[in-house]
Amino acid sequence: MSEQGSMLPFLAALIFVGLVVVGLALDVTLLAATYREAAFSADVGAEAGASVIAADYNGELRLDVPRAELAAVESALAARSRPGRSASATANPTLVCVTITDEYQPRILSAVGVGPTTVSVEACAAPRRG
Repeated sequence: MSEQGSMLPFLAALIFVGLVVVGLALDVTLLAATYREAAFSADVGAEAGASVIAADYNGELRLDVPRAELAAVESALAARSRPGRSASATANPTLVCVTITDEYQPRILSAVGVGPTTVSVEACAAPRRG
């Protein structure tokens, strides 16, 4: 009985497993980068919204809520913009919160059936006199 070629199935399986592990590592890294960019955009938007302060007739500073929400969404979408990214903002006189939603499409693991993942990040900022 000849043992010639007996390592071929083992090496083929090893190469396949190695490619899956490399693909998983790459996709997890790119998913983390997507999350980090969304978090940055949410932070920028929340701080931009919190900076929209209006002086009322008593001379007190207060947050202009409608303008703060608009500024927060515009700034969040402008910071490291990506196609398909969406932003929403809620504000009250003491807090501005921005939620960024982005979809991550796996590069390598999509070949083995892994589908898109939704990344959602929220950041809040409070208006302060500085």
